[in-house]
Amino acid sequence: MPSKTAVRTGAALALTALAAVACAAQEPDDVPRVTGALGIRPTITVPDLPAPEEARTTVLRDGTGPEVRKGQVAVTDVEMTSWEGAKGLVSSWSLTQPRTVRLDGAGAARTWERALVGRRGGSRVLTVTPAERSTGPTIAVFDLIGGYDLDQRVPVTEGGTPGSGAASEGTPVVDFPDGAPPRVADWGGAAPRRLHVRTVAEGRGPVVQDGDVAVVNYSGWQWGRTGPFRCSYGTSGPSGMVVGRRAALPGMYEALRGVRVGSRLQIAVPADYWPGFTATRGGLAQPPHAAVLYVVDVLDRQDRPFVPPAA
Repeated sequence: MPSKTAVRTGAALALTALAAVACAAQEPDDVPRVTGALGIRPTITVPDLPAPEEARTTVLRDGTGPEVRKGQVAVTDVEMTSWEGAKGLVSSWSLTQPRTVRLDGAGAARTWERALVGRRGGSRVLTVTPAERSTGPTIAVFDLIGGYDLDQRVPVTEGGTPGSGAASEGTPVVDFPDGAPPRVADWGGAAPRRLHVRTVAEGRGPVVQDGDVAVVNYSGWQWGRTGPFRCSYGTSGPSGMVVGRRAALPGMYEALRGVRVGSRLQIAVPADYWPGFTATRGGLAQPPHAAVLYVVDVLDRQDRPFVPPAA
């Protein structure tokens, strides 16, 4: 008959084995490995195992920014690959252009919403999505910059309101009606012959530096025309713009460097300011061979190493 000590030792070993099994169950082997610092394009290693049958979301790094809310847009970098064959599907890093994802229940896949809603800016999140009708299992890594309201604007104090003063060459008057997109009230004459940047309101936040991601809401007009060729206020919402040559549009790159978060800028760009370059790989574009006007609200920034896009 075994001694009481042997029985107690056997029971302890059994409990230890059960605990190890429980730990193994909590940390399955079929989880992709993700390496690389936040803000740098991650490397995804797919395990040599079948993909899980249910969707999974894993927070790899908790951010410290505000929580992203449903109904906002999320500005995020994303690297997406297939489970089978590890084929690259989407990479905001290769385009040097973070993605803007609408979190309204219709503008993004449910897996993406589950990954982003409730997370804090600065988080890194891994998702595994099982096979769907048109695609096989997929893996996505999100480096979340932040969540923003569709019509988010910087506060403009009295004395710095847009539209104050008379229009002149290169400095039209732009109005910001409450609840409506900005509009040009007075073009002020001829198109600019040089780049002109006017600080309408100066922010007090961190300084945007070369290579950073600047989160902006903006409108752009071809010079002299009533309707904008691009307006994100209340429509697509804020977007992330990498502050680097050929990653940002002509004039935007020069204007955003050194500006503080919370600023509002008015940028007049002469025609052919960067000859032959009017569109980025990430899909930002302006009319060719034409002077343009931008108004830009600088809402946020994220620092990250800048890798120039391929020519």
